[in-house]
Amino acid sequence: MPFAALPDLSSIETELVALVSQHCRLPNPNVVKRLGGPVFPTIRDQRKRLTLDHENGLMLDDNVSPRWALFWSHGYAQTHHPKGWTIAHVWAAPKDRDAYSNLANLCLMPEALGSLSDKLGPLGPYLKYHAYSVYGWHLKSEAVPEMPEGYEEIRWTYFEEIDDPLAFIHDRLKKLNNQRVKLLRPLMGLDDAQ
Repeated sequence: MPFAALPDLSSIETELVALVSQHCRLPNPNVVKRLGGPVFPTIRDQRKRLTLDHENGLMLDDNVSPRWALFWSHGYAQTHHPKGWTIAHVWAAPKDRDAYSNLANLCLMPEALGSLSDKLGPLGPYLKYHAYSVYGWHLKSEAVPEMPEGYEEIRWTYFEEIDDPLAFIHDRLKKLNNQRVKLLRPLMGLDDAQ
């Protein structure tokens, strides 16, 4: 059968997104507001990971700092990746310091459903509009996202809010003693001494 004969799935897109959104966890809107931007001064650079870009005041990362940003800002002390889950970026902008560890650009979702948020996946436009409408944020290099059809039908699930997310993040950076936190502490104005 030629590909042209395959069914058009756009008619079930909203239903699919509504189902998937129930199993995703998004940053708490109050936590996003309190932090007001990227959690860490990092961008992704797999080849140069765990080095500093002194000129721009950045640590080059391998996708760990977005995970820490999402978990620590909601009171979870873990550093490891949870089995069966993936951290998705709403906008793929790994070299944009405003986007890379910004909670408004992050989503925790079941690994099996991760491809639905990738590139042209059906979840992408809904997550982008959600980031804009709920968090007041969008990638500056792109136009303000338009509301996808059926968006009002989607119910989002959020992490619980904690009282002082920045204090929790700073506490984690002070208690841990690995190479990554040793690089991050001075960039975040924290004394490198334990």
